[in-house]
Formats: sequence, structure tokens, C-alpha cells
Amino acid sequence: MLRIIVTVFRWKLTMPLRPSARLLAWLFVVLLAGCASQGSRPTGVDGSLTELTVPQSVAERLDLTRQLLNEDRTEEAEIALSGLQFDQLTIAEQTDYAELRAELALQRGDGQEALNWLVGNTAYLFDGLPMQRQIDLRLKRAEAYALVGEYLAAARERIFLAPQLDAELAQSNRDNIWSALQRAPEDQMRALIEAESSPDLTGWLELALISRESADDVRQQLLAINSWINSHRNHPAARDLPGDLVLLRELANRQPQNIAVLVPLSGPLEKAGRAIRSGLLAAWYDARANGRDAPAITFFDTALNDDVYNVYKQAVFEGADLVIGPLDKNRVQRLQSQAALTVPVLALNYGDERLPAPENFYQFGLAPEDEAMQVADQAWQEGHRRAMVLAPNTDWGRKVSDAFVQRWERQGGSITSKSLFTQPDQYLYTVKRALNIDDSETRERNLRRFTERELVFEPRRREDVDFIFMVAFPPQARQLKPILNYQYATAIPVMGTSHLYGGTLNRERDEDLDGVQFVEMPWKLHHSALESSIDQAFNEEFSGYETLVALGVDAYHLHPRLVQLQRFPTARLYGETGTLRLDDGRRIHRELTWATMTNGVARASEGPLPSSAPRP
Repeated sequence: MLRIIVTVFRWKLTMPLRPSARLLAWLFVVLLAGCASQGSRPTGVDGSLTELTVPQSVAERLDLTRQLLNEDRTEEAEIALSGLQFDQLTIAEQTDYAELRAELALQRGDGQEALNWLVGNTAYLFDGLPMQRQIDLRLKRAEAYALVGEYLAAARERIFLAPQLDAELAQSNRDNIWSALQRAPEDQMRALIEAESSPDLTGWLELALISRESADDVRQQLLAINSWINSHRNHPAARDLPGDLVLLRELANRQPQNIAVLVPLSGPLEKAGRAIRSGLLAAWYDARANGRDAPAITFFDTALNDDVYNVYKQAVFEGADLVIGPLDKNRVQRLQSQAALTVPVLALNYGDERLPAPENFYQFGLAPEDEAMQVADQAWQEGHRRAMVLAPNTDWGRKVSDAFVQRWERQGGSITSKSLFTQPDQYLYTVKRALNIDDSETRERNLRRFTERELVFEPRRREDVDFIFMVAFPPQARQLKPILNYQYATAIPVMGTSHLYGGTLNRERDEDLDGVQFVEMPWKLHHSALESSIDQAFNEEFSGYETLVALGVDAYHLHPRLVQLQRFPTARLYGETGTLRLDDGRRIHRELTWATMTNGVARASEGPLPSSAPRP
């Protein structure tokens, strides 16, 4: 009988497998592993999952898993590893098992699962291993820290490991140190400098902080880097400076001297254009006040000319060597459609990503899709796998929620329900339907219809939701969250985009959002000196346009860095609208700060110092 079952199972594996079928196949393998005889079976790993034969001995299973992982065949590796009982393995086998589980998690992009095996209760297994294996494990640990967003822990792991590396691996490790430090929170780096005495570690941290200072003045930053090199001559980074910092020497003499800004200063978009202008000028005045180089700036009102390309040519004719703008999408697409642009353009919106753009054309805007994808990434790293989506039934709401869904499903997550809400009087029905509360109430009504007994009834929501992704503006969010609480969803985490927060202190109304996590631009979470100077210098009301003021500030700070961001994809600029990077299509993407609503106040979520990172 066993032979028949095995034969049938192998035949079925030759058919294309749906996800549910894969799960069934996996269960079948585990079942067979437990009941089959101890006779040897061939270990076949050639071809696809359809040809996989799982061996019986523990050693063979571990070897097979290792080979499959080396070939990036994660599904087959999971099958080969499943069925082994960790507590029943020898210490040597447990060590191999833990390492393979961590590698499997890393290949799936699950950093937290990898850390569970590498620094959790199984970490003692790795003590006393040969040096090369210790190095491999620590590199895996650094990779896992980076995946979960503990960039400072990842960098520290690699810095302490660096003296044990050589040749190509050493260079790759240095690149990864710098990449991690580009994303580590500044306050954590400053705190770690105070707490640490390792010259290699503190030197890297000091260099990373210098790279963030004077972002709009390349020459001043270059002087600071040269001073750092003189005082850290034996530091590995002084001997081999990160490439994006080396590039500063080339860029120092190529900075724009005359910037033309193309924004609407009259007409329907006047307030938006003036908000951007105020942000740009505030950053410009701040540079001048602090003794930094500042180019001449000329503003052109795009509302006065329907053809923005003519405005661009006029600006170039008058001596502009960089153009910032335009703002509205149609004008951005007009410049995008040009075969060539003699002077670089930093557009303040995004054109059509399906169409090519001239070499000198950069795009920077406040795309809500970036926020949705960041929520998806964070939720995945927190271990959530099943998401419920609530979004307004508008073009904007569908666009943002679709960006989340696409990113979420690409990672392997599932959408248990997606509900689009309309009018406030329909919010309760929308939430009930999303949580299956309406089905529960229908069943209760049917029971009452068929029985004469007194029923004690409490509706039950669906149990297959790990978290809720909520796309909403403040008035909507302040109603939806209490409804979710009332409908038995208090324990389900709610995460959203910046749009649910008004940006100003409103404790009484925002208490309804307590517990909600959301991404937000630093400009709205930390009141900076620059923001105060704008309030004092410009006698204008920017209510509703605060984010565009921040966009103007960041556009000014970006202008000297465009070539640097383009040549080095790991380079970052820490701006007021978020942490900025450039993709291959010369489109700026933002990573925002995480915040949590607590007692009606939006509080930035600060990650812990990387105390869990093992020391050398």
C-alpha cells in the first residue's frame, strides 16, 4: 500500500501546483516521512519541485536542504527540511538545522524569522564553531538586522567583523556598512558614539553624521570629510572612502550657480506654488545665514504660459543651469516628452512612468504610493501575513490601496478583505461587511426565526486578519477607528499612511485614533528651527499646504545631490519630507518616519539601540 501511495503522490507532483495544492503536497511529504520504512531512497534535486524526492536520514535531509538553498529553491528546501523535529536532533544536527532555517528565512526576505534562529534561544549552538562558519553566520545576522530595519545593529555587526575579512568580501562588507549607516536613525548614532569606545565603530558613525550635515553645500561638507580623514588616518574608511563621498570632490566644482524655479504663482494653483516658493526661499536664506554657498534663484510663473517648454527655454536663455519645477502633472509630462534637455530639470511631480524621459530629467513629488509600500514592508517584517484593507471609494483611494495590495501580495501576503467606503452613514455597514459581522448577525436572525428560546448572542468577527491597512483622511479615520473598536476589532493593529493625521495638535479629536501606527514626514512630527523661521518670515497662511512647503525645502537641498544619488543607489538624503533616494528611472522615493497616536498626540516611533547586536 505504501508503494502505491508514493507512486500516486509522485505522479500528482508532475501536475502544476496551486498554493493550496503545494500545502497538501507538503503535508503528504511530512506524513510519508513519518510512516515510511527506513530503507534508503534516492535524493533527486535536479529539475523542479515535481522531481524532488525527500530522503529519510537526517544528514541527507540537511544536505539536500543546503543544496537547494544554494540554488535559491526555497519551496523545495522547505519541503526537505519539514518533518524534522528539532528537539529530537543531536546538537550538531540542531546547529545545521538552525542555520538552514535562518538562511531559508533570509531568502524569503523574513528578517525577523532569521533573527529568531540566529540570536534567539538557539544562538548558543553557534559557540565554538570554526572561524569561517562564524563569519558566515555573522554576515547572515547582519543581513537579518537590515531586513527588519535595525540598520545600526547591522552596521555594528559588520564593523566588528571587518578585521576578519579580506579581498572581495571585505569590500562588499564595507559597502554594506555604509549602506546601513545611510539608513540608521541619527539620534541612535549620536547616542552610540557616547556609549562606545571602539575607534572603528565611532569613526564610522562620525563619518556617517558628517555625510548628513550641510547637505546643500558640497564644498563645506568636503572640508568636514577631509578634516575627519586627517584625524582618523588609520581608520579603514579613511583608506578607502565610500564612493559617494569620493564623488564630492568631482561635484564641488560643478554646482549650479543659477537656479530657475517654474511654479504657478497665480491662477488656481497659486497657493500651492507660493507654499513651494516659501520652502525654497527659507532653505536658501538658511544656507546664506550659515555661511554656505547659495546659488541665485529666479522664479517663473508657469500660470502665465500654457507651454512650459517655452518657459524652460526662456529660463535657460537667461542663464539657468538647473531648473526646479514644474508642479502640475500635465506640464511635467510636457517636459518629460522632450527628446533632450540641455539643462537638468528637477520636476516637482511625477510624469508617466511608462514613458521614457530625457537623461537630465529628475522627478520628485509626494507620491502616496511610496507610503503604502512602506506600510506593506513594515507590516511584513512585523510578522503579519493577512491584511484587511479599508480605503475611500475614489480614484485616489483605489490608487493608494492598489499600491499596497500589489506590494503585499508580491511579498507573499494575502488580502482577506478589501472594502471601499463612501459616505459617513455607510461606514458602519462597510466595517461590518469587512469583518464579516454582518454574516454573524444574519445567522443570529435566522436562529431567532427558527427557535422560541431566549438567545444570548454576541456577534463574532472574522479571525483571519493580522492587521488593518487604513487609507483615510482625518475626518474619516476619526470615525472609522472607533467603529472598528466597537465591532470587536480593538486587538487588531491598524496601520495607515500620513493622510490620516492632520499635522497639528488636536488632542481631543485625535484620541479616537489612539493606537494607530502611520508613516509621516519629519516636517510634521518635529518642529524645526527652519519651520519657525518660515512662520516668522512669510506673512502667508499655508494651512492645507504645509507638505508643499516641506517639498520646497527638500527640492533646494536635493539640487546639489542629484548626480550623487544617481550614481550611488544606496546614497540617501535626510529631508523634511522623508529619507530620499533615487531609482534607476531618476524618480525620487521617500521613506517616512513611523509614528503612533498616543493619547491624541502623534509621537515618532524611535527604534531601540541595537543592544542585541553581539559584540566581538
